[in-house]
Amino acid sequence: MEAKLLKASKHTNPQTGFLCRYVKSNTERFKLHYHDYYELFLILKGNVAHTVNSQTNIIRDGYLLFVRDRDVHNYQSADGNSFEFINLAFTKQHFNALFEYLGEAFPYTSLLNTSFPPMTILSQKKKDSLFYSLLNLSHEKDIISLHMEFRIVLFQIFSQYFFNYSEDAYAVPIWLEVAYQKMKKPINFIAGLNRMIEVSGKSYEHLARSLKQYYNVTPTQYIADLRLEYAANMLYSSNLSVTEICFSCGFENMSWFHKQFKEKYSVTPSQYRKNIKYIN
Repeated sequence: MEAKLLKASKHTNPQTGFLCRYVKSNTERFKLHYHDYYELFLILKGNVAHTVNSQTNIIRDGYLLFVRDRDVHNYQSADGNSFEFINLAFTKQHFNALFEYLGEAFPYTSLLNTSFPPMTILSQKKKDSLFYSLLNLSHEKDIISLHMEFRIVLFQIFSQYFFNYSEDAYAVPIWLEVAYQKMKKPINFIAGLNRMIEVSGKSYEHLARSLKQYYNVTPTQYIADLRLEYAANMLYSSNLSVTEICFSCGFENMSWFHKQFKEKYSVTPSQYRKNIKYIN
């Protein structure tokens, strides 16, 4: 199928050089296309089959993509259900101005020359914050204020989410990165290993092998580390007893909790709490 060229003159506001759109669909298949401008996509809901440069990947809630002018792509629902995203299209001039402002340390070449669109996965909190910032750009305002707000948002996106970008991120399978990030939520790491297997959608053997290969950690070690960090935070910020914290973090017995905590922090939970109070 021949790809269609979409032009900035029709797909961005001629007064501002950008356009922000909210899209919700479950049946529409967008035609294969490329642009003479750049785009940012933030997936808000659903599973999207994104075909770009002849390769299809499933992108989900929280995925943020930077699509360049040479990327030939289209997208559709991956499972027949509705999906939602917010899209920010902007001219090359805006990106070049951003690069000049950020200076040579900004990975301009890497972002433009990777084989596939640079991509990152945002936490729920960061996704919601970015969504409202982008949505605010679609409100009716005077051109000067709108232009200034756009530049602030663009700076925040690239400085926070793409400043240290490397194509090596694509080495980690998407399903594993999603599971790795989702397990950072207390509701998941407290539930434990079975929850991680469920989140990953893979067998334990596949999960363990991949986690060791890409992150050099076992599922049990990763979950224990998340629980211990959570326990340390609760020792600092709550008045719960050590026993209450132990069981609320997902540990099944106190002796194991004490052993793991001391290995990580070199002190027992009680000593850790006393040291914090002493410092403060």
